Amino acid sequence: MFLVKILSRLPMPILYAFADFLFVLAYHIVGYRKKVVMNNLKNSFPEKDEKELKQISKGFYLHLSNFAVEVLKSFTISAEEINKRIKFVNIEVVEEHYKTEKSLLVLATHQFNWEWALLAGCLQLPYPVDVIYQKLSNDNFDDLMFKTRSKFGGTPIKKGDALREIIRRSRQKRLIVINGDQTPPGRVKSDIYWAEFLYQDTPFYKGPGIIPVKTNIPVLFLKITSPKRGYYEVEFKTLGEPPYEKDTTEILDRYITETENQIKENPSYWLWSHKRWKRKRE
Repeated sequence: MFLVKILSRLPMPILYAFADFLFVLAYHIVGYRKKVVMNNLKNSFPEKDEKELKQISKGFYLHLSNFAVEVLKSFTISAEEINKRIKFVNIEVVEEHYKTEKSLLVLATHQFNWEWALLAGCLQLPYPVDVIYQKLSNDNFDDLMFKTRSKFGGTPIKKGDALREIIRRSRQKRLIVINGDQTPPGRVKSDIYWAEFLYQDTPFYKGPGIIPVKTNIPVLFLKITSPKRGYYEVEFKTLGEPPYEKDTTEILDRYITETENQIKENPSYWLWSHKRWKRKRE
C-alpha cells in the first residue's frame, strides 16, 4: 500500500505512459480475459463484423488501462485536479432538486471513469453524496478504496446495508449513487428482474427500481462521456419523479434503456471484461 501511494503521486503524463505499457501487456501479451470480452461483444453487437468488434475490444483495453492509472491517481489526487478533469454539463438539474426537502437517487453504470465522477460529485454537487459499494476481497485495497471514496466527503455504504440506510437517509437531503448494471448474486430469486439488454436475456437487481417507490424520491441517470484522454463530462437525465405507481418497473426499464443507449454510443468505454451474462434464466 505504501508503494501504491508513492506511485499515485506521479504526474498524469507519466501515469498515462504507464497505461500505454499496461495496454500492450493486457491486450497483446497476456490477453487478459480476451475470450470473455470478445464473446460479450459478439453477443451484444451481432450486426458488427469481426473487424469492428476487434476495434471496440482494442479500445476497451486502452480505456481500461487508463482507468487503472486513474484509480491509482485517485488515492492522492487533489480537489483542484479532479475538478479540472470532470465537468458536470447540466448541474442545474441537481440544483433544482436540492431546493426540495428530499434526497435524490442517481443510477450510474460501469462506464469509464465512474470513480472520478464520484469524487467530483462530492466536490461540485450541492448534496452530500452516498455511494453503494461492493466490498473487495482484499481487505487492504478495500480499506484504501473506502478512504479514497470518502476523502472529499462521500459516504460509502455496503451493498448489504443499502436499502435500510437509503430509507433512513431519504429525508435528509442526500444524493445516493448506485451502479445498477452488475450481475445479481442470485441468492434470492425474487430480487432479480429479467430484461432484454444488448440482445440478451439479462438479470438486474430490482433494488434501483424499488428504492424510489419506497422512499418517494426522484431518480436521475448519470451519463459519462470523454472528450479526450483523462477528461470526462457528466450529464444527468431524469428517469422518474414521484408519485410512483405501486410495483412499477418503469424506472428500472428506463435505466436499462439509457444504459444500453450509452454503451451503443461509446461501446469501448464499458466494462466488457465482466462476466455479465454468466447467469441464465431458469
